[in-house]
Amino acid sequence: MPELKEQYVGAVIGTGRIGMLLEQDPLRLKPATHFGMMNSHPRISFQAICDAEPEKFDIARSMNPDIACYTDPRKLLEDVRPDVVSIATWRDTHYEMMKLAMEAGARVIICEKPIAESSAHAEEVVREARERGVELLINHRRRFDPLLYPFRDDLRNGIIGEIVQVHCIYVYGLVTTGTHMVDALRFLLNPVAGEMVWVAGYPNVKQHFAPGDDPNIDAVIGFENGLKVFMQSSNIQDYDIFDFTFYGRTGMAQFYNIGRNIDIFKVAESPEHRGFTELAREPAERRGGAPRDLFTKMADNAIDCLEGRATSLSTGEDSLKALEVLLAIQRSAAANSQRIELD
Repeated sequence: MPELKEQYVGAVIGTGRIGMLLEQDPLRLKPATHFGMMNSHPRISFQAICDAEPEKFDIARSMNPDIACYTDPRKLLEDVRPDVVSIATWRDTHYEMMKLAMEAGARVIICEKPIAESSAHAEEVVREARERGVELLINHRRRFDPLLYPFRDDLRNGIIGEIVQVHCIYVYGLVTTGTHMVDALRFLLNPVAGEMVWVAGYPNVKQHFAPGDDPNIDAVIGFENGLKVFMQSSNIQDYDIFDFTFYGRTGMAQFYNIGRNIDIFKVAESPEHRGFTELAREPAERRGGAPRDLFTKMADNAIDCLEGRATSLSTGEDSLKALEVLLAIQRSAAANSQRIELD
């Protein structure tokens, strides 16, 4: 039985945009960052941050005057010995930071996506976490959205009938943002379509803005039951978008507005062609509509893991699978869109 505490010691490594700075965006629902999540949760004693740029420390102290500030993650982990660590550093450091946190005795590690940059590193981290009894919570944020759990159940129970086509669109880099799309597709479709079993990747030749080492790539993803998902990319400098459309035999479901909304459309008699049916013009049901507090949901899950009431809602194993899919899409795009089978 784990030791229960009134509060658990927390720390954040990496205080960039998603680590801390977006907490200053007046439009974002708070908490909007790992810092805000730790700083606001009643069961977390938020004690320390680490960043390579000390100029961020004044911002941190303006929100938490008592916060200890470090530039060396090893020193932070040795001094503070946190129960839960949030890692929001550049993706090429996730592997190293998670290894350090496990060695320092952290019992729950929250880490930004992707889990690592190579399958070998991801497999090593997942294996070591399992051996040490450490829970990994990878910030594939849709797994912390309470609206999606009943939606997933409804898809499985046939709210739009058998799903026959899925289209989705993302922006800003296959690994940077596409990882959210791949993970959300697995989360929503595995119960009805099985696992992802093959991919084909297609470079996006249109002008788009993305990290220099992570271009936009379009893809077709095949599932066990034969369902094909078409995943396309767009330019975030035109507008932000993260949308899914699920076509079923008896209706259609749209998950849109960067995930704020879900609409369910039914089939209706055609107003124009006798004997034909169409999708209704207006949704039969609308869900959501406003931002939801996903960071607090993630912190709640971390506390439940620490106290033995739950396991991770966004596991290292799930993130490993998403990474393998993404890397296969990259390989396919580099090999003239060759279809690649997944293990």
